[in-house]
Formats: sequence, C-alpha cells, structure tokens
Amino acid sequence: MSEGINSQFDFFKNVNLDENGNIGVSVIGGVTTEDIHGYYGLLSSFYFGGSATETVIGQDDVNEWVDVELSVDVNGLFDNRPTVMKEAQSIGHDNDGSNGNPVIFKLEGLDIKSFANFRASMSFEPEEDEGQLESRLLFNRHTGTSPSEDFSIEEVSLSMQNGADKDYITEPMLSFFVGDSIDTNGVDDAGKCRFQIKSNVTGIIKLRALTWYINK
Repeated sequence: MSEGINSQFDFFKNVNLDENGNIGVSVIGGVTTEDIHGYYGLLSSFYFGGSATETVIGQDDVNEWVDVELSVDVNGLFDNRPTVMKEAQSIGHDNDGSNGNPVIFKLEGLDIKSFANFRASMSFEPEEDEGQLESRLLFNRHTGTSPSEDFSIEEVSLSMQNGADKDYITEPMLSFFVGDSIDTNGVDDAGKCRFQIKSNVTGIIKLRALTWYINK
C-alpha cells in the first residue's frame, strides 16, 4: 500500500462504533470528538415546564441595540465545549444574564483555525404592526489588536406583518470564524461575544435559549 492509503487505514481501523454504527467518542492518536468540536447551551425554564426570560423593549430602546436577558434554568447549562476551552476556562461565560449583566461567551482556547455557529431561540411580541427585528453577535477583541474596537455580525430576523400583540417565533443563526483579533492571545486574554437585538417597535422579547456550536 502507499503511504497515503496506510495513513487512512490506520485512522479508521481503531474507530469505535456504537450499536447504531455511529462513530464513538474514542478515535485515533488520543484525539476524541471532545477535542474537535462541541457545544455550549444555556436554556431558560421554557424547556423545563416554565417560561422564557422576558426583556421589555420600551420606547427608549426602539432602534437601539439591546442586551437580551436570560435566566438560565437550574438544569439549563449544557457545557460540552471542546476540551481545550474547558481547560482554559472552567465556566464558558461571564455574568448571570440579568438586566445590565448580559451573558458573555468566552472564546478562550480557540485559535484562528476554529469556527462556530450561534443560535438563539426566542419569540417577540410587538405592540405595533409591521415591525422589524434584527439580531447580532457583538464581539470584544483581545488585547493588542488594531483596530481595537468591538465589531459585530448581524441579520434581519423578523418582519412582523401579521398584527401586533402576538408571538412571532424566530431562531436566528449566525456563523463566524475565529480571526486573529478574537482568538486566544494568552491566559484570560481572548475574544468574547454577546447576543443583542434591535427592534423598530416596542414589545417583549421572550428568550428561550442561547447555543454556541464550536469546531476547534
């Protein structure tokens, strides 16, 4: 066999399959699925027989980017980040998600080969018809970058044309790669991000969950 074929054979010959034929956790060379990819989920009580966390969008908040509150259920933290992230930071986020203390996700442990998908699960109850809701991730850079200002990725998540005072459900998905201004620069020195929304009408955001899907 050629060297290339031997390498492929060596990779697959020790892969463990479960009873359904799926690749198990253990793979070759000490690399596991936890080393390669994972996710970090923060769920409200909506998924445990309770309610989503509400953020009121008042008149002063219209057309402004607003941090969305999230009260994480006692059973709502799912920390399945890649191993290197867990080794860098035992907890994957800062703050408790209350008013003025938004959830801020830590990117420490990731490098410029890493990328991620982010999903928010929520609904919006507008007080006026024909409103529009935008979503974004706001990123904080690590030290020593130029420029050093925060930056964001954004999308239009809802166009509400079917009346006011009803729930419009949306699950915005935002993808990003870990560039050299938000990768790991040192201990306690890496990029971070948080979720925000902007509405052109007043209403109530009902946040159910935030999830980051990470590829190392």
